Amino acid sequence: MDKSNLFAILNEWNFWEKPVPEFFPREEYQSKINTYLKSGEIIILKGIRRSGKSTLLINHIRHLISNAVDKNEILFVNFEDPRFSNELNSDLLEQIFEVYKEYINNETKPHIFLDEVQNVSRWEKWVLAGYELNRAHLYITGSSSKLLSKEFGTALSGRHLAIDVFPLSFDEYLLFRDIKKPDKKTMAIQRITYKKAFNEYIKSGGFPKINFLPDDLIKPEIIMYYETIILKDIVARHRLKNYDNVKKVALYLLSNIGKPLNLNKVRTSIQLSYDLADKYFEYLKDTFLLMEVNQFDYSLKKQFANRRKVYCIDNGILSNTSFRISEDYGRYLENLVFIEFMRREYEIYFYKGKKECDFVIKEGVNISMAIQVCRTLIDDKTKKRELDGLIEAITTFGLKEGMILTEDEEEILELENYKIYVQPVWKWLLEK
Repeated sequence: MDKSNLFAILNEWNFWEKPVPEFFPREEYQSKINTYLKSGEIIILKGIRRSGKSTLLINHIRHLISNAVDKNEILFVNFEDPRFSNELNSDLLEQIFEVYKEYINNETKPHIFLDEVQNVSRWEKWVLAGYELNRAHLYITGSSSKLLSKEFGTALSGRHLAIDVFPLSFDEYLLFRDIKKPDKKTMAIQRITYKKAFNEYIKSGGFPKINFLPDDLIKPEIIMYYETIILKDIVARHRLKNYDNVKKVALYLLSNIGKPLNLNKVRTSIQLSYDLADKYFEYLKDTFLLMEVNQFDYSLKKQFANRRKVYCIDNGILSNTSFRISEDYGRYLENLVFIEFMRREYEIYFYKGKKECDFVIKEGVNISMAIQVCRTLIDDKTKKRELDGLIEAITTFGLKEGMILTEDEEEILELENYKIYVQPVWKWLLEK
C-alpha cells in the first residue's frame, strides 16, 4: 500500500490531532489493564464481537495521555477497516510500523494497539518480534477464543497476559442506566427499581451499545450483531459456502440452551454429516457466541466422554434469535448464572447421578459449591426435583450447604442437616 494512503488511514483512526473520545468506564477491566501494563508483557483482550474491547483500548489511551504519555507515542490500528482487506498479513504490520515511525514518532518506545488482529495472517510472528526486540508496548484484541491457542501455537507462550471481556454484568448495566449499585439499605428500600432493571437486563442482555438505543432499535441491533458473527467470524473467515447451514446449527443450539448437547440430533434435524455439525459447533464456540459445560467426573477420560451442555454468552441474543422469554424464563435465569460464573472465572461443571444439579464449582481438586437455578419453588413437584438434585450433589461432594437461585424467592431451608440458601438471581448478582 502506498505510504501516503496508509498514513491517511492511520491518521483517521488515531488521536494525534484530535481529542480522544470518552466512553463509559468499566473499572474492573481498566484496573486490570493498568496492572498488566507494569509487567511489560503483551496485553490481550479477547471476547465476543461488540462486547466493548475497542472502547476499553480507547479508554486506556485516555488514561495514558492523562498520565503524561504524549499522543504521538500511541498508535491505534483497527483491522476491521475495509481498506486493509486485501493486505491483511504481517508485511502490512511492518509497513504500518515503518510509516508511523516516519511520519509520527521515531524517538520513543510507543504504545501500539492492534484491534481485531485475528484478521491478519501471521500476526503473531510480527508481535513476537516486536516483544523480543522491545519495540513497543503491545495491546491486542480479538474475537476468537483460539487467539491464544491454535493461531498462537507456542509463539507467545509466557509472553502475554490475557483478559476475557464479557458483555456488561448486571452491576455494570445498572451504572450504564445511572442506577447506583445498592447497599443493603437501598436494596431493601428500592427493591422494585432493581427488579425492574433486572427484568430489562435479562431480556436485552449486556452489549454496551444496546443501553443507549431506544427500545424499538434494540432487536435489530442485536440481530445485526448475531448475523455479523455468523458471516464475518465464521463463514468468511473459514471460507464456507453454506451460510444457511451454519445459521441453522446456531439456531438449534441457541434454542436448546441448558440442555444436554446431542450433535446427532443437530445432524439429523438439519441433515448434515456429524463431522460438519461438530465443525460448525466448534466455529460457534470460537466466536464466543456459545460455550459448553462438561458433566463432572474425577476421571478426565470419563469427563470428556460424558454429556455436555451449551450456554450462550448473552441473553439478548437468546431473546432475539431463538425463543421468547415467556416460553422458559428459568432457562434465561440459568444462562445468566452461567455467564456470571464465567465472568468470575470459576471452573464450572454440572452434576449427573441419579438426579441432576445445574452447576457445581471446582476449586483446586475439590467441588466447593453446588447450585440449582429455577424460576420458582412454589410448585411442589419442581421444589422436590430441585432439592433432590441439590442434596444428592451436596452429599456426593461432602458439602454442608447448597444454593437455589430463583426469580424472586428468598429463604433458608434446613434439610437432612444441610443448609439450602434460596435467593433471587438479581440479588445474588449484586452481592459479589
